[in-house]
Amino acid sequence: METVAGHVRALREGDDAAKTAAAAWLGSLADNESSRALIAEAGGIPPLVELLRDGSAGAKLEAALALRNLAYSNPYGVLIGEAGGIPPLVDLLRDGSAEAAQALHWLAFNAANKVLIVEVGGIPPLVELLRDGSGDAKRDATFALLNLAYYNDANAVAIAVTVGLEAIVQLARRGSVTFIAGVDVPNEAGRLLVYNASVPAKRKAALVVAALLGDCVPDSVPRVLKAEIGSYL
Repeated sequence: METVAGHVRALREGDDAAKTAAAAWLGSLADNESSRALIAEAGGIPPLVELLRDGSAGAKLEAALALRNLAYSNPYGVLIGEAGGIPPLVDLLRDGSAEAAQALHWLAFNAANKVLIVEVGGIPPLVELLRDGSGDAKRDATFALLNLAYYNDANAVAIAVTVGLEAIVQLARRGSVTFIAGVDVPNEAGRLLVYNASVPAKRKAALVVAALLGDCVPDSVPRVLKAEIGSYL
């Protein structure tokens, strides 16, 4: 415990190099449940979040990796959200960080964190990473989006709206959001991200489609669309 406490103290009191080294050490330690508990008990989560927000680029990376490992266990994911860790992770995600996507993947298992991630604008950079990132980054973005949508219809609709009209129509018609359109998701992510939504989500998606199409296309197109999804309108 003294060793963990010393590294947490370095996170609070050290210079950038000391903080970076401490975050790296804690991140490597946080690969099992007992060590995660020790780090949390020593108060390690708030200074890791502070480092993620205000540290150098290298320090932010190590803090993101440490928080990713801590977030693997839901109780510590809750603490990360409560400590304000989600906004700086989304900021890092906007720079294309796969590490941030990995952390958000685990954080999005928690219902409160799902809401926070969306509120701070996490969906658009995840979709961008899914489309344009490397193979591993696409996988991590896929899992993060899947967890955001799981048992959260509002998030499923928000993801569909971000992906585009085709995804909104899919959600309205079949209750699923499927990412295709040239996106090559690694096999371990299932290649396709599908979320089976409830009737309220399908109805909301149908209303979004109707609003988008109503004033900008010939009258015949909305009628065809209504024939497909009319039961939800």
